[in-house]
Amino acid sequence: MKKIIQALKKIAKSSDFLLISFAVFFAILMIAGAIILPKDKPVSKNKGNSVSLNSENINKDYEAMADELFAEVLPEKGFIIPIKWGDVILKTVELGVIDLDKFTALYQSRGGLTEEQMDILTKQVDDYIVVNNENSNFLVNIFWALGLANKNPILAESPMITGNNSVFNFASTGGWTLGKDEKGGNYYNKYEIIKLTPEQQEIAQFVADGSYRPCCGNSTSFPDCNHGAALLGIIELGASQGLSREELFDVAVKFNSFWFPQNYLEIALYFKITENIDWENTNKEKIMSFDFSSASGWQKNVHSVLSNLGVLPKIESGGSCGA
Repeated sequence: MKKIIQALKKIAKSSDFLLISFAVFFAILMIAGAIILPKDKPVSKNKGNSVSLNSENINKDYEAMADELFAEVLPEKGFIIPIKWGDVILKTVELGVIDLDKFTALYQSRGGLTEEQMDILTKQVDDYIVVNNENSNFLVNIFWALGLANKNPILAESPMITGNNSVFNFASTGGWTLGKDEKGGNYYNKYEIIKLTPEQQEIAQFVADGSYRPCCGNSTSFPDCNHGAALLGIIELGASQGLSREELFDVAVKFNSFWFPQNYLEIALYFKITENIDWENTNKEKIMSFDFSSASGWQKNVHSVLSNLGVLPKIESGGSCGA
């Protein structure tokens, strides 16, 4: 390129107009040829926010890549979460937010609750929480009750009760019928089950504001469905035990992955293909943001990109916004 520029400078001093024109034309051809990407090589990873991809250049063995990512995003043994159960779920039962008879009856049709799950509902448990494919539905339901009922400024200032909204008209409130009171809205922000220091409250608020879910476009600060309420309860419990912002975003990704497995497998594949970033090295705050974890953000920035490239993995399971 330097030689081309030097040649142009020398020619610029010449009075031969035709020679100048020919030289300029020749230089343009050389420059154009220099920036054309070889057809047999993948396009380099995108820079900034733009994605520069060509489906012909994607590794044909993407299915094997997706299988490897599946084991990372949704490991068979699940994840040990650095949060202990304590007695918060026991308190929701004692306060009537969870009616034990109704709750156990619900799971009788699903094979019944395990001894460990009954202990969580009836005792103080000092073990760390574990999330996996087998217990993800149980966890969303018990943390739904906690997040719905725990008294906290996040709920007090939530869009769920500001403006003309009725607290009874959301999936997280109207859908909660497993309490002593069948109107879930009556439990909204009612009991101080988890106490936070000002510093812990700031952390919980930040993570709740920045955490979205693929079933809608709302943050955890607007927990209008079971997944939002459940994640709010988890964030508040984690903050009360000293977890940092970074740790809580990581926890949020782990729970969302088992609640919305298709979405997060696609997100993992997206980052591997477009930026060559392994799942363990992804920025979990970014993953939980509107751009990647909200319904519309995920559809636009992840699913559509992979669909256009023809590299969509498929999981025959997913979360729903009911018990």
